[in-house]
Amino acid sequence: MTSTKPSETFSQAKRAAILSATIFPGAGLFFLRHHLRGCIFAIPAALVIIMLFKNLFAVAFKLNEEMAAEIEKGNMAIDIGHMWNSLHGAMFTSPYWEQGKWILLASWILSIISSYFAGKKADLAKHTE
Repeated sequence: MTSTKPSETFSQAKRAAILSATIFPGAGLFFLRHHLRGCIFAIPAALVIIMLFKNLFAVAFKLNEEMAAEIEKGNMAIDIGHMWNSLHGAMFTSPYWEQGKWILLASWILSIISSYFAGKKADLAKHTE
């Protein structure tokens, strides 16, 4: 009975594709030491996410100021619905989301494909040695 090591069950191609699919665009390429190629996918995705969070934090700070003003007036009621709608809107009705979602999706999908083929090339090079 032969046993296979866990490292033998997944090829470099599968590992790289899984890393890019589950962690972040370009993660599989970084795993394969294709750093420049990984940056091509990671940087646009990171910029979209940074801009979304920048917008989210701006809305959160505005809500904080509104709540502080209400507390100074003596109104201790917190409108959770308003807070939820404001924060949800900050993410999903943001101008960054409208175009950014396509950039993020394209980065992720193309990164998975690129990682897989770069891993396939590494697998072939490993088997021809």
